[in-house]
Amino acid sequence: MAGRDQLVAEPLYKRAEQAMVARIVEHTWPPGHRLPNEFELAEEFGVSQGTVRKALIALEGRGLVARSPGRGTFVVRTTPQEALYAFFRLRDAGGALVVPEPLSETVRVRRANAEERKRLQPPARDVIVLERVRQHAGVPLAQETMRFSAALCKGMEDDLPLPNSLYPYLQDRFGIAIMSARERLAAVLADEASAAALGVAVGAPLLEVHREARDLADRVVELRTSRYVTGDARYEVDLTRSTSRTDPAPSRLQHL
Repeated sequence: MAGRDQLVAEPLYKRAEQAMVARIVEHTWPPGHRLPNEFELAEEFGVSQGTVRKALIALEGRGLVARSPGRGTFVVRTTPQEALYAFFRLRDAGGALVVPEPLSETVRVRRANAEERKRLQPPARDVIVLERVRQHAGVPLAQETMRFSAALCKGMEDDLPLPNSLYPYLQDRFGIAIMSARERLAAVLADEASAAALGVAVGAPLLEVHREARDLADRVVELRTSRYVTGDARYEVDLTRSTSRTDPAPSRLQHL
């Protein structure tokens, strides 16, 4: 972002916060980047140091930056462990996290369909489709299809094999920081393709999960469909009653 940003609307700290978020989204400030000091940021944005400090506190509260006394303020990088615990919901009978490993994966680029053009942001002319079969304890467990706007993930097809934990890779490689996801669940029967991929009989019961993941700018950047074998692994989510509204809120998995 070139030039001096003049932040004139109230509240000023929110405008400063939004400007800093934009720099993280645009990868001007990549993961691990050390931010200018408060004086330099105040000078650049044309606001007081107090306004900048309030914006930085807000960013820290959102988990986007970390402030280290004597070292400065840095853009936070999502670790594989954080991504798994925040966004992976499978547990074994004892409640331990189940982390399946990729058994196979393919990446291809194709023209976006009507749903993808409508839902993915920025509007997708082409999409990158990542397909994975994951295994746990040597047995196929999950079949996944992930779709991204090709404009955001150009070159993914050249990076195979991809890391097991995908979200840190997206942040490091493309500057896409996944912050929230909404999932919808359904019970389905295995079709021929799923049966072959997962080693089950056609018609076997599967858990199907549709995910819509959003980034720092609240853009829908990933559409994912996962099918899980309903065996020892169980989908687990914590639900909390909200007292701030009367209508049931959808379960939203937050990476804080």
